Amino acid sequence: MKEILVPILLIAVFSTVTAWAQTERPASIEALRSEHDAQWYTHQAALWEKEVQKNPNDDEAWYYWFTFTKSKFANAAARDVDLDAMAKEMAAIANRLHKERPNSYARYIIDFNYTRMLGNRPDYLDDLVIIDKTPKLDNVQDNMLKAIKMRPDFEPMYPSYVAYLVKTGRTSLMADILKRWYNTGSYSYTMLSYAYNCMAGMEENGILFVSGEEETFACLMVQYGKGLFQDRLIINLNLLQEPDYLEYICNLLGVEATQPPADKTNIDYMNPWRENLIFSIAHTSKRPVYFTSYYIPEIFKNFLYSEGLVTKYSTKRYDNLAVKRRNYESVYLTDYMYETFVPDTFLDERIYTLNLNFIPCFKSLLDFYKAQGMKAEYDRLRNLMVRIVENCCRMKDVDPEDHEYIMKLKERYMNEIDR
Repeated sequence: MKEILVPILLIAVFSTVTAWAQTERPASIEALRSEHDAQWYTHQAALWEKEVQKNPNDDEAWYYWFTFTKSKFANAAARDVDLDAMAKEMAAIANRLHKERPNSYARYIIDFNYTRMLGNRPDYLDDLVIIDKTPKLDNVQDNMLKAIKMRPDFEPMYPSYVAYLVKTGRTSLMADILKRWYNTGSYSYTMLSYAYNCMAGMEENGILFVSGEEETFACLMVQYGKGLFQDRLIINLNLLQEPDYLEYICNLLGVEATQPPADKTNIDYMNPWRENLIFSIAHTSKRPVYFTSYYIPEIFKNFLYSEGLVTKYSTKRYDNLAVKRRNYESVYLTDYMYETFVPDTFLDERIYTLNLNFIPCFKSLLDFYKAQGMKAEYDRLRNLMVRIVENCCRMKDVDPEDHEYIMKLKERYMNEIDR
């Protein structure tokens, strides 16, 4: 009996492994929140292509096939992205959708994502057959509105939904999507806490100019997902060159819209145009104007006062250190920088580098506490700064090539604290 049990068991185990291999399920949204190498993305794209072959009406399978195809070229491990190859493979998927399922949710979102990513490169758009049948690229983009109404609950597309709705000024629908997104609990608490602090210290009806997409999303989610500070207006500086967004903002604030230079890639033309527009917004709207620490417009450099994580534009001098102290001591959330019990969902530990902005932004307050002999306040703020640096410079899962850079970064910020 013992002699025949072993082969039977081996066959049973082999059959189980074989069955598992044949039914391997490709990764989905959770995998898109972390990084992998190109080989992993290539494998996932192939698995999703098989899912499409099994069920051509599966919109999500099309989406993931397209997304992982893009990621195998654009992942962090790839030093040189082959845009030509990426554009052709992505266009092949989009073209097949246009032929086989022209009115599908998958076609609408993939057309949008393709043209949004590569729309500034007309030569890449030549590979997309839909362009030949659409007089204006805007029509392709506007199909996103159809997609949102078809699937307002598809979480992987929330960033694209919000990007489209922000640009076109559809605030009611945007608020609905942001509420859904917020309720998933998947957005970075570090980003949300940072955005909360930026807006909490502002005056009512203030305007906050931001530059990055994630920065914009976080502020809008605090406003519409959490329901706070909805009197503040968030303006994305990079989107101002988009005709729809420019028109929406200028109409909202009663500002004359001046068209951006034809060559939007030339900063020598774009920066003066953008700064003149900001100046017009500040003086026409009569609303308090703020900038995040990432952007200091040249035209305002002598009229900006740091109030913590944001700087305020003012033509009159005032005691901004007192405002900064109030923000730090009474307004800003800081507990999340000391300790948390849930890992951040956004790009793992690298998101904590965002908090490094607290060090240059509050260095003057640290010096004030020291000069005034306020030892308890000084120790509390310094301990927070040191904790921020230590959290941002953890050695866990660090590439050996990056170790030296991280150690130098830590030394630089520690020196900034104590200089």
